[in-house]
Amino acid sequence: MRFKTVVLIALAVALLGIALSLSWPSGYMTSREIGCDKVDQLRAREICKSVSDSMEWTWMGHAIVSPGWRLTSDGLRRVYCIEKIKESDLPTLESLARASDWRLQTAAENLTRIVTNIGGTGTEPDNSIFSPKNTDYILKDGCREFD
Repeated sequence: MRFKTVVLIALAVALLGIALSLSWPSGYMTSREIGCDKVDQLRAREICKSVSDSMEWTWMGHAIVSPGWRLTSDGLRRVYCIEKIKESDLPTLESLARASDWRLQTAAENLTRIVTNIGGTGTEPDNSIFSPKNTDYILKDGCREFD
């Protein structure tokens, strides 16, 4: 009886180890390093650093759930507000959208979506969090808490 219990526990631990090793993120997802040191322009580096600092550790995925550092919608709003992103930053955001890390690319693309849709003049559908017409609009609470 005792031997059987030990074998079952060892088997359970081994299966748990296999499951964790298959679902644990690759090296770059366990880091907030998104390549900001490779960014040449000062404004782009400031935005990149803010994106990196605003990323949160989350469990996310579709077919395979995996943990990693990602920019959530709260983090995106934080970057927009702290960095005071405006229309003149669009060329900088376009260059960051071509970065090597998909997390920085996505952040730059989403910041662009915010800027181009302020005032409801953009092309976002009404059900998008980037549309001021949506009740869940990403900037519905403004930037007061960051001033």
